[in-house]
Amino acid sequence: MDLRERLRLLKAAGAARAAADGAPRAAAPLPFDRARPQTGPAGEPLPFRLCDGLEGELVPTGAGSAFRLESRHPLTEHRGPLPLGWPLDLPAAVWPRLGRVAPEFDIRRAVFLDTETTSLAGGTGTYAFLVGLGFFEGDHFVVRQYFLRDYPEEEAMLAAIEADVAPFTCLVTFNGKSFDWPLLETRFRMARRRPPLAGAPHLDLLHPARRLWRDRLGSCSLQDLERNVLGEYRVGDVPGSQIPALYFEYLRTGDASPLAGVVEHNRLDILSLAALAGRMGQMVADPLGPTPDGELLCGDDLYQLGRLFEARGLLADALACYQEARVRGAASVTEAALLRRLSFAYKRAREQRQAVAIWEQMVESGGLALFPYIELAKYHEHVTRRYDLAEALTARALAVAEQRRSLTAAGGQAEYREVLHRLERLRRKRQRSSV
Repeated sequence: MDLRERLRLLKAAGAARAAADGAPRAAAPLPFDRARPQTGPAGEPLPFRLCDGLEGELVPTGAGSAFRLESRHPLTEHRGPLPLGWPLDLPAAVWPRLGRVAPEFDIRRAVFLDTETTSLAGGTGTYAFLVGLGFFEGDHFVVRQYFLRDYPEEEAMLAAIEADVAPFTCLVTFNGKSFDWPLLETRFRMARRRPPLAGAPHLDLLHPARRLWRDRLGSCSLQDLERNVLGEYRVGDVPGSQIPALYFEYLRTGDASPLAGVVEHNRLDILSLAALAGRMGQMVADPLGPTPDGELLCGDDLYQLGRLFEARGLLADALACYQEARVRGAASVTEAALLRRLSFAYKRAREQRQAVAIWEQMVESGGLALFPYIELAKYHEHVTRRYDLAEALTARALAVAEQRRSLTAAGGQAEYREVLHRLERLRRKRQRSSV
């Protein structure tokens, strides 16, 4: 669909259009009857059926009526290995450790958000035609979805969303910091409405998910994490790339039935957000212990958790994860890479003795890892002042660099020159010290 066609839809969605040869034709049926009362008695929501599979209610606002669908899920309901209510039982300290959110982040007062839009590229011409909200309420996790039946109804939809999120203080999304929430903020501003939850703590699960699983899984889309982390498989799901076209087709024809699958897609996304938050929160809260389903984290997950903790400055937790990852085995990382991480974490934690022990063990066992020679040389140069040992270790490092250079065409030469420069500097320093 080109830009001209999109602009025509934005300007006159559902109106009569001329055929390609300019001949008039009958107006396409509107997806709802504007003459029909839009609210019930005393401004109460009015039950409304858009089509089979899209039964909800019209919610009155000061800007008109918004079409809302709602589903309620017991906290004991499972999506993946844990019940939906599991995040509520986790310590509050879990969330800042997982996603760099402010300490006042409260999962009980968080709204889970996901949108379906008229374009995957964003921009001021992109509408959020379906906005899904999830939140904990009593013994249920509630999913509310607002569907834009026609473009003029957008302000009413935004007003209803604003009223729904008013009690909440935090956000949980998946790639929402980059796409969903900025898009909604733009739509609020274009409607001359102040965006709600401005500056609220925002937990975007995409970023810790990438740190935890990108190396092992490759793709970290929400659907891939559903399959590989939660063990959930969708049947007959609507591909995200097809969703904008389905909405434009609805605007042309007034037939909303193909969009029932889109609404279900969005509902499952919200449920998966809650389930993924619980799963990731559990991993952070107790990485070494068994999960409630009795399983232990694999070595790969522990290694990546260690990296996550190290990035947060939680060195004791990082060290515990790295150590246990060695015990359980990590298929996605070499032993040398794991030992590098472990020894450098010891070094950052000022536990030099443990780091030195790892470097000495690696030097004794040989291999083509260069860093243990260099780090031991630095240790003896700057800590023990044994320049002779530092020089000998650097000479051995040069031999390793020569082997690596013969095996790798790219980067080996620069690495060799760097070690050679270090060796020459140490020799000059040793000569000066002996005078």
